[in-house]
Amino acid sequence: MQLPQRLRGMEDRGPEATAYLVRAAGALASFLAGYGYRRVDVPVLEKTELFLRKSGGELASRMYTFTDPGGHRTSLRPEFTSSVIRYFVEAGGSLKKPVRWQYQGPVFRYERGGDGGYRQTTQVGAELIGAVGAEADGEVLSLAWDGLAGLGLDGYRMRVGHI
Repeated sequence: MQLPQRLRGMEDRGPEATAYLVRAAGALASFLAGYGYRRVDVPVLEKTELFLRKSGGELASRMYTFTDPGGHRTSLRPEFTSSVIRYFVEAGGSLKKPVRWQYQGPVFRYERGGDGGYRQTTQVGAELIGAVGAEADGEVLSLAWDGLAGLGLDGYRMRVGHI
């Protein structure tokens, strides 16, 4: 009899790795809270259309998508931004802008081949919604840079693009 094995590309984390991840995510959450970013949580499952609207075909081939028992095309979230924006839109005019939100949790992307990449990862991030201009862009870029530095990481680079 063959014993069950974890799926390729998925990761088991032992106590030390889990403790490190919890500490790092907690440190980032505290850092973001210090700048007024409040924590939100969105579903790990969403309608597939939500992610296709934002990312189109490039991401579609990497999503875990299935038809749920109710007949709806459903996907495990490949990223947070689409779900956070959906939440914002559903809240409608009841929110005072700008909105500063942070999030953390698992995201899922299928990676082809044997590159050793994980298909489930933990994403920590923030969204600044309803603010525009260079100051808003600078706030988000500064948070990303200072957040990594606050974890004691080095050797990272930031590339800024514009479409």
